[in-house]
Amino acid sequence: MKGLLLKDLYMAAKYCRSFLFLVIVFLMLSLWENDNIFFTVYPTMIAGIIPMTLLSYDERNKWTLYSRTLPYSGAQLVTVKYLIGLMFGGLAYLVSLGATVVRMTINNYFSMEELLFLGTLLLVLGLIGPMLLLPFVFKYGTEKGRIIFYVMIGFLCAASVIANGLGLQTFIQIGNSWIWGIVVGAAVVLYLLSWRLSILFYQKREL
Repeated sequence: MKGLLLKDLYMAAKYCRSFLFLVIVFLMLSLWENDNIFFTVYPTMIAGIIPMTLLSYDERNKWTLYSRTLPYSGAQLVTVKYLIGLMFGGLAYLVSLGATVVRMTINNYFSMEELLFLGTLLLVLGLIGPMLLLPFVFKYGTEKGRIIFYVMIGFLCAASVIANGLGLQTFIQIGNSWIWGIVVGAAVVLYLLSWRLSILFYQKREL
């Protein structure tokens, strides 16, 4: 498993550098765009698609065929992609949340309610990408998986526009800590179910 993780980390360092550039640009924009949460959440959305990007390179380089000659189970090959999603998603989560604190400091105010809301939103969005994409990709392959990827990005962009129209304070006022806790708990459970579903799909493809 350690070897699989290192392989994907090396690939991410080589092929996903453009994602790092986008993350830096959007985080810089988030420091000045107080009313547009899209710039804050987009880096986490980007991190969520890195596992699918690595799977695409795996298929292109015939790794999916070569890996079957190695002593790795289908569950391990699937699990490493979910772990990569958690690693990069977690990193993007911490950096985006840190940028939010910096923005609050620059503007001389601090709102725990806003920080709690954004923390919940970032966590959920970080899980949504792998949760929705990976089962589809492991069942049908990366080419067909791109379809749902574009649909998901369109949906999230539309949701961001609607959220900005309603205003950040609207969402903060209608929620409280236990509601955000339920949302996060549901996202974690669905992520674990997606993980298990991807293993089943991949094992059937192997047969």
